[in-house]
Amino acid sequence: MIKGIISGLMLSLLALFLLGCGPKKVEEPITIAMNPWPGYELLYLAKQKGFFQQVGANIELVQVSTLSDAQRAYLTGYVDGFASTMIEAIQVAPLGGKPIKIVLLADYSDGGDVIIAPDAFENMQALRGETIGCEVSSLGIFVLERALRQHKMNIDDVKVINVEQGAAASALAIGKIAAMVTYPPYSVEIQSSGAYRQLFSTKEIPEEVLDTLSISSSVLAEHPQLVEQIRQAWQLAMDYMQQDPEEAMAIMAKREGLQVADFKGALADLKLLSGEDQRKLFAQNDKLIQLGYSVCETLVKIEAIESDCRHVDNLFYRAP
Repeated sequence: MIKGIISGLMLSLLALFLLGCGPKKVEEPITIAMNPWPGYELLYLAKQKGFFQQVGANIELVQVSTLSDAQRAYLTGYVDGFASTMIEAIQVAPLGGKPIKIVLLADYSDGGDVIIAPDAFENMQALRGETIGCEVSSLGIFVLERALRQHKMNIDDVKVINVEQGAAASALAIGKIAAMVTYPPYSVEIQSSGAYRQLFSTKEIPEEVLDTLSISSSVLAEHPQLVEQIRQAWQLAMDYMQQDPEEAMAIMAKREGLQVADFKGALADLKLLSGEDQRKLFAQNDKLIQLGYSVCETLVKIEAIESDCRHVDNLFYRAP
């Protein structure tokens, strides 16, 4: 009897030993939602060239159509993080999302986000009383408010309706809207017809639209090395783009659905931030928080969110 029990135990221990020697459980990837935008393509380039794997990060990029979609993917718990402007990141807490940290500063929009209208409209003032399309739950409404303010108007001077980026070209073509707040690659497609003009771009509000990557605070707690890995992979992608620009541009342009020349043009309308640029910015935490408060207060003013904006104090990642 005892020998039987001992034999059974030995077999059980042997089974456990053999299981322990078997394949290890593969760690679940960190999922990041990303919409089309030239500034985010370095993340795709890093994935495509194996730079995330090289630095030890298991990253899965989840493609979505718009900034709003990226934000929704995070709010619903579908992904662990998302690429967006600071606007969408700031909205997460007021919308009830799990706490996040901005861990990467991808670029400043320096003309990439635009307001486009038919040639009949000569300037922003000509849009007074007209219907303007934008993504009202994200960047679009912020850019519109800032554009109107720059040109001595406010939101009440126009009619605003929600138009997703994929529907912008047809909405303009049938006259449903007089203008659209948009960005590449959608803006490139619209302007390719030659029937539209640009009335405003983020060149008029320098360094106000900051593109970012945000990750769930709880995920960062579980993966303390993740931020540095992401930043290393980003820099490797930037280095590769400088060392082999033709191949890098071709890879990124293809995914955006653009000709290489058009992609290069779109890339020229933003300022990509290197690892060194980002280190300097993250070191200026007060400057980032001040910019975050400015954005948040604008969103509150136009009733895009309800907030006292205090969550901005802890929005930007700071190394332990």
